[in-house]
Amino acid sequence: MGGRDDICLVLKQWYERTSVVAVGHYRAALRYSRIHFWLAVPTVALSAIVGTTVFATMQQQIGFWWQLGVGAMSVLAAVMTALQTTLRYQELAEKHREAGARYNALGREIELLLSYSDLDLNVVSEIRGRIDKMAQESPHIPQAVHDHMKEREDLNVWGKR
Repeated sequence: MGGRDDICLVLKQWYERTSVVAVGHYRAALRYSRIHFWLAVPTVALSAIVGTTVFATMQQQIGFWWQLGVGAMSVLAAVMTALQTTLRYQELAEKHREAGARYNALGREIELLLSYSDLDLNVVSEIRGRIDKMAQESPHIPQAVHDHMKEREDLNVWGKR
């Protein structure tokens, strides 16, 4: 590695990347939380409607169209429950939140390191290893989030303000 200025430049670039990636993970977490919400609420509502209807009509004979409607809602509720269980959107949201927090914590460490008058190359090397490890272990940020971030220039210049 070169002199202090070169190392500071690299650290600033790493800081910028960790900041942008953190924002990407937080946006992905928000996206998956919303999807989970939009699956969970109708599932609960449909299950409640089906359960209440079945219970209320146990002693009565209901028309064919009511039976068909309740049956269709029951199947739809079952499918939505299966989707929630299989796709695990809430779990994905939590993994992205954790990844965003780890990237932010590393960004704060880089900021602190840049404030020191002497830079320890072992610490810089250790930070590089942690960035590589986090990149391997973190969930992938969905393309829709990448596209959103490209549209928002203020998200891509986080460290340049």
